[in-house]
Amino acid sequence: MNVLVEFAGISRVLTGVRDLPFSLEPGTSYRDLIRQLGTRFPALVGQVITPDGDALIPENKIALNGRRMIQESEMDTFPCEGDRLVLMSILAGG
Repeated sequence: MNVLVEFAGISRVLTGVRDLPFSLEPGTSYRDLIRQLGTRFPALVGQVITPDGDALIPENKIALNGRRMIQESEMDTFPCEGDRLVLMSILAGG
């Protein structure tokens, strides 16, 4: 299955990559994808991905197809063929 992972904000700075086509095995969850990203881009670990490599640090989210954010409770569900996944930081200020 093929998805497009886009990096926004700090994840783009840390990876030096704007977007990356990713080929995933069937049954790969969002959590599995995060693990793969942490392995491929170790600079994300501790900044965007938790130190154990198993989840996103709470200020970071995956936006699915520009429509909604994947919630922590959904991390063990699966992306679909052709999904556009944006790894982004959610920051508030004022």
